[in-house]
Amino acid sequence: MNDEKKKHSSKININAIKVGEGNSSDELKKAKIASHGIIAKDKKGKILTTVEGHNYGKEKVKEVISLILNKKK
Repeated sequence: MNDEKKKHSSKININAIKVGEGNSSDELKKAKIASHGIIAKDKKGKILTTVEGHNYGKEKVKEVISLILNKKK
């Protein structure tokens, strides 16, 4: 994830937040994710997609980033 954050940080905001920090529990509930995952949002905060779990791999991260970047066009 850190490589992708470095590569795309000028175009999108990528945050890795530990479950339990800040309002992460509420965000997971809104996204209908049980405990861990990716929540991708647009600039207005609308959820674009979610990925359940924490073993999704680099390709899934790239797929989510691509989706976000394509929505910005």
